[in-house]
Amino acid sequence: MHDSSPPHVDRHIPYKQEGWGIALFVVLLAAASAGFATFVHKKTYLHPTDTHFHAAGTTQTTGSHD
Repeated sequence: MHDSSPPHVDRHIPYKQEGWGIALFVVLLAAASAGFATFVHKKTYLHPTDTHFHAAGTTQTTGSHD
């Protein structure tokens, strides 16, 4: 029986570093986004039991609690 496939030839394929720059950019972008989200959260979050917290639609009154 005749084999029609070509014979195996050893070839050296050099290592390429394609894509690592984009991968590094994506990782840095994710880290920066997480840091920015943490910063905004720390500056703007008010716990619901905070005395300075007011529900939406309510008016702030100064004075007695009548």
